Amino acid sequence: MKCVETSAYIPCGMFSFYHIGNKEDIIFKISLKTLVEILNIFGDDGNPNLKLTYKSIGSPLCLVMKHNQENITVDCEIRTMNLDDCNDISLADECDLNKMVINASILADLLQRLDNLADEITLTMSPDPPYFTLKTTGIAGESEVNISKSSESVTVFKCEETVTAQYNFGNIRQILKVMTYANKVAISTGPSGLLGLQLVINSDDKHMYVEYYVTSLFIPD
Repeated sequence: MKCVETSAYIPCGMFSFYHIGNKEDIIFKISLKTLVEILNIFGDDGNPNLKLTYKSIGSPLCLVMKHNQENITVDCEIRTMNLDDCNDISLADECDLNKMVINASILADLLQRLDNLADEITLTMSPDPPYFTLKTTGIAGESEVNISKSSESVTVFKCEETVTAQYNFGNIRQILKVMTYANKVAISTGPSGLLGLQLVINSDDKHMYVEYYVTSLFIPD
């Protein structure tokens, strides 16, 4: 329903070899489902090596994966498509009113404590106590957790004005899958209710970033 936008930023230093021939950005579209299925061919077994190559516009994305233990090589091609025209809108500018940075494992634990059968989750960020609130209402009743800006798990808290908005809890639960690998999460909101979540993932002293923007169901009065 186009209510969530996700971006993953993987620096070239994460690869053992990275080369762009013409020194220009290469942009194309592929089936996410197909890509994920190929990457999961070996499951969690073997820690395979992955080689990605792309020749030119209209060419397929080529993937070669080699199982380190069984000496098995998988060679696949994914059809590429031209990128649809999209508006050049910076979503970061839409949720730059309030921001906090929190330990990812703490936030994941708090989200899991809420009623996971609930359809919606309400988020409040305020310059006044209790500062940050997550609340769900479901069959089991009402669940609520609060985080103070003085908590040891919070490293940054900047809040200009109170913003309360409601979101599809299913969209937030999907982010939990990545949050288990993250170290820090930056949470930002704006007057429109747009929610921004930036996850920092560390691997061998290198940083990767995953960024989510989630639209609100509505903003309560």
